[in-house]
Amino acid sequence: MTSHSDIALGNKGKIPWYLYFIGSTVYTALGGWLFAESSPLAWICLLSAPVGFFYAWRGWQRETQHKGEP
Repeated sequence: MTSHSDIALGNKGKIPWYLYFIGSTVYTALGGWLFAESSPLAWICLLSAPVGFFYAWRGWQRETQHKGEP
């Protein structure tokens, strides 16, 4: 039987997929707000947000794939 501390040690250094999702959502909202203010930083935020969504999707995909394994 695996203890809770063993699981935590095996997951060290990996960022959960939902943090990428939250971050990309914040970037999207910030980009929209900055776009309304005509700031050039809006383009950086709006171009970076899909990268976060991609990492969130890949992380979620890996997590659900590993749940099905014995």
